[in-house]
Amino acid sequence: MISSSLAVFRYELKNSFGIGTTIFWIFVILFPTILQLLIDKYFVTTLDLSATILAAMIPGAVCLITILVAMTPYLSTELEGNLWPYVATRPYGRTAIMFGKYLVAVTRSLIAGLLAIAIIFPSTSLNQLNIDIPQPFQTSSTIGSSVTQPDQKESITENTELSLNIKTKELNASQDYPLWLALVCLVILSSICYSALFCLLGTIMYKRPMIIAIIYTLIVEVIISFLPVVANGLTLNFYLRSIYVRSMDLELEQPVLKAIFENPNFLSQSSTSWDLIFVGLLAFSFLFAANTLLRNREYHVGETL
Repeated sequence: MISSSLAVFRYELKNSFGIGTTIFWIFVILFPTILQLLIDKYFVTTLDLSATILAAMIPGAVCLITILVAMTPYLSTELEGNLWPYVATRPYGRTAIMFGKYLVAVTRSLIAGLLAIAIIFPSTSLNQLNIDIPQPFQTSSTIGSSVTQPDQKESITENTELSLNIKTKELNASQDYPLWLALVCLVILSSICYSALFCLLGTIMYKRPMIIAIIYTLIVEVIISFLPVVANGLTLNFYLRSIYVRSMDLELEQPVLKAIFENPNFLSQSSTSWDLIFVGLLAFSFLFAANTLLRNREYHVGETL
């Protein structure tokens, strides 16, 4: 099954880079940079506002659109192309086609998200707002005569130790991720999890998969995930934004963002480790349910036309 899935992955990944698809894909990747350049020109942004906009543009737009196009119609494409009888009769054919196309969606989403991050930071003002990674310890070397008095040596040693202690405390206190690294982590998690979600949606509603996926994303992942109800704990957006906000530990300056992020119903109250476990369980549940439904459901060629 693994070799069959990898064979499907290689074949589908190669065929996914058509001319029209690639042009649309490049436009989606460049869209956050174009929007950020317009924001730099007409507005003054802060780090918390830029972090919120980038989370909505790159993982929330670039990755989701890429996954939507690559993953959601995976089953309807096989049915409409009259290839389902061949796929269904092969050993592990159904599972292999699902996992192979799932890997394609994850790969394309990762490439799109990482390219968008790599383009937007050097091209805009985000580098000036970004949080720097703590640098390694650097001790200043004294340039002068090679002969130093004993009391001068003791003074230099004490000053060096004091400086190292201060830098050690500052480094230990600063455990926050820089903006670009937090976005990279969010892109990776979003690519893996939303590909699994759209795989399940494409399996359940294979007749109109993209329309159903868009409606589900707007209602569940956008509206319900922001409501102060218990159901928001069943959405991926709830845990992903909790991990993202907690990893950066932003000092909020915008009153609206401060009111939103300080609401206990807006973010998960668990630790990051538990949030990662919940996200992993949701993604695994989506793939397991999709595979179970795919293997036990009867599909007819041409019924999606």
